[in-house]
Amino acid sequence: MKPFPSPPKPFNTSPAFLYLLPLLASVFLLLSCQSHNNQAEIKILWAEWQQSDALADLAKAYTAQTGIPIKVVKKSWDGAFADAAFAEFRNRDDHYDIIIGDSQWMGLGVVGKHYVDLTDWMKEKIKLDEIEPAALKWYCEYPKGSSRYFAVPCEADVMAWAYRKDLFDDEGHRKAFAQFLAKNQVTPVFSLAPPQTWEQLRWIARYFKQANLGMSGLVIPTSRNYDIATMSFQALMWSFGGSFGNYATNQVEVNSSHTVDALKFFTSLMETTSPGGRNMGYNEVNLEFMAGRSAMACNFMAFFPVLASASENPDFYNKIGYFNSPAHVDAAGITRRAASLGGQGMSINAHISLARQDRAKAFLEWFLKRETQQEWAKKGGFTSNKMVLASEDFKKAAPYNSGFEEAFR
Repeated sequence: MKPFPSPPKPFNTSPAFLYLLPLLASVFLLLSCQSHNNQAEIKILWAEWQQSDALADLAKAYTAQTGIPIKVVKKSWDGAFADAAFAEFRNRDDHYDIIIGDSQWMGLGVVGKHYVDLTDWMKEKIKLDEIEPAALKWYCEYPKGSSRYFAVPCEADVMAWAYRKDLFDDEGHRKAFAQFLAKNQVTPVFSLAPPQTWEQLRWIARYFKQANLGMSGLVIPTSRNYDIATMSFQALMWSFGGSFGNYATNQVEVNSSHTVDALKFFTSLMETTSPGGRNMGYNEVNLEFMAGRSAMACNFMAFFPVLASASENPDFYNKIGYFNSPAHVDAAGITRRAASLGGQGMSINAHISLARQDRAKAFLEWFLKRETQQEWAKKGGFTSNKMVLASEDFKKAAPYNSGFEEAFR
């Protein structure tokens, strides 16, 4: 026969325990609040660069208005950013509420059902006519021409050039450059100034490479990592009349004579670069240029703020000019000019709860307001808002902004 179980011990009512009850209750309440705050936090995945810092700073105003913390998680451009996003897709994780995905991920995000369809919400909540059409098409829409949107514009971007204005304006270099062109029987003759064509750019780069100044003619992103070399090449390819293939049928065709000619020209530019210039990332391009070891540098404009910063580039910040990618004139006299558009849209992770999706949508709506976009531009972000983009305040906010407005449109 089993004995009866022992009676339960009486609840501890000792004076010491009763003294601890209010303290325990406070700890429980604090932990509950902390858990609630973590649930309300909006986590954003983006690349590690000045723009992600600017977004985190901008979002402080949203937190002040709503009480909802915004955490921007930064991953490096050399592959960690893509790895983190693709891991989120592959595992259908909910680590991030918002993914500021690179524009070429849109198809993967949509077809894999990783991005929330924002079409109806955007038509109701967002003033679509205030957004630059190029931004809606390339950062938000999938498939192209479908008017289905899976992101809102975040960071518009385009590749352009920085150059040592002090060297270009130097009278000694101008005379020496004219002699250099005459020696090489270059016609038509042109001045040492921001180049109008790719051919002019190559001659300028050759001059500085051969001028015994201890510098290269140009540095340009050429890294094998991610899409870095591709982004540098495609503006040149398009200006030569080449293409990646048939966009209507998604057939890849990169062996046209125009594309081959562009690649040969691109290879010739490498003769004028620095010793490490054949495998250089975006940040490495900036560092080489800021060290005074190159006369020209190509990069995405979103990497230009450091060039214009007196604190980060004290030797040359006020000696730099900027110009957009030049044109190409082919044998038939046809002039083509193209820009390599970059940038990212803000997409909502489809694997988070509906409540988190609603919180993310509220943040996206706040971010796209014109007054928020004005602040975004002041902090160095490149807006897609038509009115802000065309404003004098935006054009004067940075020495390269007017060039951005021209290229992006």
